[in-house]
Amino acid sequence: MKKLFFLLTIHPVSLAVWTLVVMAMVVTTGWAHFGTLSIAFETGIFDADVTLEEDVAVILVAFGVFLEMREMLAKRAYGLEIAEKQHDLNELSERYGAYLLIIGLIMEINDQCFEPLLEGTFLAGIGVSSMAFFDGLALLLGVGFLGKLLVPGRSAEA
Repeated sequence: MKKLFFLLTIHPVSLAVWTLVVMAMVVTTGWAHFGTLSIAFETGIFDADVTLEEDVAVILVAFGVFLEMREMLAKRAYGLEIAEKQHDLNELSERYGAYLLIIGLIMEINDQCFEPLLEGTFLAGIGVSSMAFFDGLALLLGVGFLGKLLVPGRSAEA
């Protein structure tokens, strides 16, 4: 049963599904930030709550760690000899996992820095704009990971 769990979580198809779910969360959060920005610029007031960012930042960090740990999970599921055959996929997962982990950490730091400033100041616009930027960056990285995951020949070139 344990092997089946590991196989279902690290298989390329399940990695693609998990990536789509996480990127859907990023899109939802990013859409909320663009909505916050448009309302704030129209009214001149930045008093919107952007706590959604904290949640997606934590999810990006956790998903990044999960991607980085794919090789260890593959060794537990397949054994040492099969995990070596999947070296390229493990390297790809580790690289994109590190990217998402770093972006999630930066998003969380950004959120903590600008949170006290969100009450009616111009600095809130900078905070919300940078959060939207990191949402877009995480989305681009997720799409890049999906592209390399679904087209195996491209992952060997990177």
